[in-house]
Amino acid sequence: MESAKERELSFDIRRTIILGVYMQEWQMPEYRVILSKPETGVHVEIYYFPAAGEGEIARFATVGLSAAHRPNGQVVGAEWMMALTSDLGGESADRIFSYLSDLIAHHIETAGDSRIPRVMGESPLAPANWTTTALLLDELRGESEELEAIEVGDEGVQIQWAVPVTVQEAALILSEGVESFDSYIEEIEHSIIDPRRPDASTEA
Repeated sequence: MESAKERELSFDIRRTIILGVYMQEWQMPEYRVILSKPETGVHVEIYYFPAAGEGEIARFATVGLSAAHRPNGQVVGAEWMMALTSDLGGESADRIFSYLSDLIAHHIETAGDSRIPRVMGESPLAPANWTTTALLLDELRGESEELEAIEVGDEGVQIQWAVPVTVQEAALILSEGVESFDSYIEEIEHSIIDPRRPDASTEA
């Protein structure tokens, strides 16, 4: 059984390695929030990497989710990254931090494993300005290969893409698979990182 000091050192090493890779790819984070549940040993940090300019990509990424244990004892083993338009879909970074914290806590408690793709259904906690109120967890796309798996000691930490999706898109993924969703996204005018894109039923 690890002591508190051993756990703290282990987390510090994990943060140094994972955050170092993030910063190499996305420059300096602007700030972070910490999701901590001492009674379960969960300690997750969420970092905000603002867009370099208008039209660029903003990102939120976790450090420590990979070390969290689910109620069944399994280690999560993966971190999350959410990519958004530079305006964050008309929401504040604080609002998105709050939403991500809720999603992460729910995922740790209810998901039995980290297999992807995985759809999380519509959430009343989603930011009010977003049409994308469900979530897809999938493999990273459009990012450096360095981010696909980060070596932390003898552990390969997978970085999963947390993609806000509409209820209709979530239904499409569940019924026809991620490939059909990819094809749909390629056909519409709106970007996959735009959390305010219209859903399929309102798309002209």
